[in-house]
Amino acid sequence: MTMATEEQRWAFELDGYILLPHLLGAQEAADATPAALAEQPDLLAVINQLVGGELPLWHRAAYDGTEGKEQEFHTINYVLDRPPRRLIGEGQWVNDLTVDEQRRLGYDTTSRPDRVCVWGVRALWAVGDSCVVVCPASHKANVQPPPSMARAAELGATERVQLRAGDCLLAVATTLVGAAPGSSLQECIFCDDSRYPGRAFRQGGPDADSWLDDLSPARRALVAGPPRGLGHDGQPLSNEQQLEPSLLGVNTRPDAPDHEEVWFWDLRGYLVLPGVMDRQWLAQCNAALDSPFAEANRRPVGLSSSVVGEYPDYEGCSQLIAPAPGTRCNEERISQTWTHPSPFSDGFRRMIDNPLVNARLKWMIDPGFVMTTCYTIVSRNGAAGQPLHGGWFYGAGHNYHFRDGQPRTEQVNIGWLLQDVETATGDGGLMLIPGSHKARLPLPRPRQTSCDLPQVKHMQGAAGTVIMYTASTTHGVRSWRNPNRERRFVNTKAGPNIRRPEPEAGLES
Repeated sequence: MTMATEEQRWAFELDGYILLPHLLGAQEAADATPAALAEQPDLLAVINQLVGGELPLWHRAAYDGTEGKEQEFHTINYVLDRPPRRLIGEGQWVNDLTVDEQRRLGYDTTSRPDRVCVWGVRALWAVGDSCVVVCPASHKANVQPPPSMARAAELGATERVQLRAGDCLLAVATTLVGAAPGSSLQECIFCDDSRYPGRAFRQGGPDADSWLDDLSPARRALVAGPPRGLGHDGQPLSNEQQLEPSLLGVNTRPDAPDHEEVWFWDLRGYLVLPGVMDRQWLAQCNAALDSPFAEANRRPVGLSSSVVGEYPDYEGCSQLIAPAPGTRCNEERISQTWTHPSPFSDGFRRMIDNPLVNARLKWMIDPGFVMTTCYTIVSRNGAAGQPLHGGWFYGAGHNYHFRDGQPRTEQVNIGWLLQDVETATGDGGLMLIPGSHKARLPLPRPRQTSCDLPQVKHMQGAAGTVIMYTASTTHGVRSWRNPNRERRFVNTKAGPNIRRPEPEAGLES
């Protein structure tokens, strides 16, 4: 029987899907009936391990019907929700994006603080060699509706997962997925039978619901509920009518946030703004960093002992964060860059009130945000990076939530690229795990090697690009391996105004 690994559990919670390779042979998959695919033992075993099992119940949370007996556990059982089907639509999401379906088969992180409840899962079997377009972390999206599949790909929010015949992609039912052209996929959707039993309303015997006959038609309609998708007046309900009131949805002011940007930020935990700094501004900042003043104020920063451990030469660390072999070269910083005298600080102080950045901070944090700090990182060729941190490695102050239709976070990091960053030329720099601002499981590997996980993304960009990311998005720094240019990266931070109010006149102690 196939067993889910800790990394698969972590990836499924983070991205909302995993690939299960080689569950069947190619010919076996081609010959299998839809019913056989839906009952494949290894698939059902993985579903049970990832989202099934027994749910501990608290106090008198449930009762199993046996006189005098409290139920301590509730068994989660997944059943086939509808007949399997062959996917024929290409270039569009296969999900039912109605509010009804999102609620019925959704991903619930709020019902239980100790447990995630997954109401539905989707299995996509590759009957022949196929490609599935996936939008990672979309099972946790708070912003509806999502962009089209083509637009999401343009925004950089999708991944293409290649499947060989006999492979199976298992996803949360609300994770956005679609078939690429030429794919041959069979879809099976399973639901938690205990929450949505799908049985007829009248059950348990001919007289079990006879009391309903004593109700007025209006009361009986309230108990039984209208057909799905209809209101009690019999009229169809639109998605907009069923969504909770959203400040995003009703904001029609000229400075209202862009819906796609908010969707991407909520989905991925970061936002890339190219071309914020022009050539003159870049030249001003780089000239300041070339000055004797900057050289005199550089201070090296090394990897912490908790990462290096007992290995003084960085043994055991991933080569993505270790310095060049045979060296102990570290990144250098110019701390509190804003506080240094003019003219050195002039270009950096322009980052305090940039309108493009600050317009986003208003809806990322709140309109009363404050800028909290600024430092500049300079890495020479061979310099070490930083291990992954943020998210699970920090306390409650680094949190992200969505309330009253708007995202809220306690800290936004704003990275300003003063030089080009390209993976192909050996550049290192910022890396992060998209979607990890909502992660509920710790990293499945030690901090020394977690940056080797395939979910880690190296953030490339041209000089002048700004990368904004919430502090709860797990992030780190890759070591720098470019002999032709230094890494030059300014990190500013913003947060809510939680300073103490100024004392009233005459009340100072």
